[in-house]
Parts: sequence; C-alpha cells; structure tokens
Amino acid sequence: MAISSTGPISMSTIQTEFGGSNPISMSEYYRGNTYENNVSGNNTGVPQSGTIKMSQFRGTNLARYIVWKLLGAGGGGGYGKQNGGGSGSAANGGDSTLIYSSTTFTAVGGAGGANGSIYYTDAGSAGQNADTSQSYSENFGTSGGETPQDENGAAGTGFAAGGSGGGGDLPDDYDESGNKGEGGGAGAEQSQNVYLAIGASMVYDLGVGGAGGQSNQDGAAGLSGLIVINSNGTEVVRTGTDGTYTVV
Repeated sequence: MAISSTGPISMSTIQTEFGGSNPISMSEYYRGNTYENNVSGNNTGVPQSGTIKMSQFRGTNLARYIVWKLLGAGGGGGYGKQNGGGSGSAANGGDSTLIYSSTTFTAVGGAGGANGSIYYTDAGSAGQNADTSQSYSENFGTSGGETPQDENGAAGTGFAAGGSGGGGDLPDDYDESGNKGEGGGAGAEQSQNVYLAIGASMVYDLGVGGAGGQSNQDGAAGLSGLIVINSNGTEVVRTGTDGTYTVV
C-alpha cells in the first residue's frame, strides 16, 4: 500500500511500507537502482545518496522489478502428399496475451506451413525453432527437424517452435512424386521490464500450437506458447499453461 501523498509522515510509516530493521535509521532508505535496497527503484523522488528527508517519501510505494517474456505458439507443419501437390496451409499458432495494469500485451503465433508445397527433389522444410538463432532471448524450443520421405512430421520439444512438414513420396512405376509439406513458423517473443506494486495481478493466456496439416503424410503440430516472469531477479513463473501471477 502506497504512503499517502499528503499529511504527516513518520519513520515508522516508511518502515511499514519498505521494511527494515530496528532501531529505524533513514540511512536504510536510500533508493536502489532496481531492487537492491529497501526502497525500490520506481521511487525516483527518493535519493540514492546524500541528504534524505521524510517528505521525499510522500506517494512512494514498495514495488517489485518484474522482467517478463511472452511467446506465441508455433504454427503447424503442412502435410506431405503421395501424389502431386497440396493446397492451403496448416493452422497458425495461437497468440499469447499478458494483461496487467489495464494493458494487454500480445505475442503473435507462428504461421502454419503450406501443404504439399515443396517438390520432392528439393530440401524439406523443418519447423522454425524458437531459439537464439532466430533472435529469441534464449533457446525456448526446437522443431522435429526435416522429415524424411513417406513419414509424418515429428513432434518438437520445448515451446513456441513450429511443427515440421510431412514428408513427400518418391515416384515409382505406379504413381507420380508427392510434394513435401512446409514447416510452420515459430511464435513471436515479446518482453518488458516494469515495476509492479505488491498485490498486482498478471493474467496470461497462452496460445495453443497450430494443428499440422493431415493427408498422406501428416505435418506435426506447433508447440504451445510460454510465459516467463522474473521478480527482483528470481524466476517465479515459467509455464505453457494459462494462469495468474500475483506480485508478492
């Protein structure tokens, strides 16, 4: 609960909001850069050194330094064909959303791969990986890789990666060649650093991986979205399941 912006302020009022030891000393209440000291860095009117006065604490509040990352779900892989080519695309990955302070943030899901779109002699198309090679902040997930001929796309691991396309079919005496499916795209990543007051709620709804295209050789489904939340330098949430985090 924030200290009132008007009226008298006592040292015990400051201690109630920010904690500290007894006997109370104002030297305990210099502002930290982020969360290093008792007084969190959002209280920019409180000095970090030098003269410090109780009046500078009017309207201040204890907050946590929150660093979050949000990933959309991966798109499904397109199907492979026994003969000829396909049409359309596998399903897109679902968007992931995060809501706090009456603001909604969205990480867009990856696009589904095209069905039967890659000629049988060309290199196949694995689903995109949600890893550092594609400008993600860390390695979040990996697709099932390029699919061999006459096989379904393999499932990936982790989060947000696209599904692999289905393998095509080689020509023989009885039929034509079959095209391979295109791999799905990885979900986008959004991130932000923010101060949030104790008791604030962060509500997250994570995208579902796009279904793979289905035909002779099925494409693999994309992987679900992800939310990662760090509070004052400690990871408090890492999940692919919808939920709410209350700042403590």
